[in-house]
Amino acid sequence: MQVMSKVIRLDLNYASEASHFYQKRTCYIAPYKTELAEHFARRILAYLSFFESSPELAKTESAGKSPDLFVSDNADHIKLWCNVDLLSEKHMQRASHQADQVILFLDEAQQKKIKSQYKQYFKNVRFHSLSHQHQQEFCAMLKGHMHLDLWREDDKLLITDGEHTFELELFSAAQWQH
Repeated sequence: MQVMSKVIRLDLNYASEASHFYQKRTCYIAPYKTELAEHFARRILAYLSFFESSPELAKTESAGKSPDLFVSDNADHIKLWCNVDLLSEKHMQRASHQADQVILFLDEAQQKKIKSQYKQYFKNVRFHSLSHQHQQEFCAMLKGHMHLDLWREDDKLLITDGEHTFELELFSAAQWQH
């Protein structure tokens, strides 16, 4: 299923008692031209996962040449490179060399295929897996104007739009920053 809206307005209320990070933010996120809802959902979930680190979403689809989402420092050094698709070995090598940490935010089927192969060659690569059911649950929350309340509890993010509630396992900052 393709995303129907050209731009999604995302109103976020984020709270984390542990880090004392509380923020309301409105974001405008454009799906890629032919992006499927499941792919777009993974991009938004990756964004929400690293929300406290002020990630930036890619403006255009790059087929692995650049990250779908990234966190950089003041000198434009990429601290976190995140993709929501499998990368070719060439693109994985590029990501691994350009960033301190690379995270692939994949569905379970993709992760099972490739995890051992990448772990063997790239020490700064981590994987985050989403089940098909979790992707479908979050896709049910996709609308042209989304209101999401997020509550971070340890390494879990609770997400609700008032109708649906979704729980997402997170990487701790220590896992991706070292």
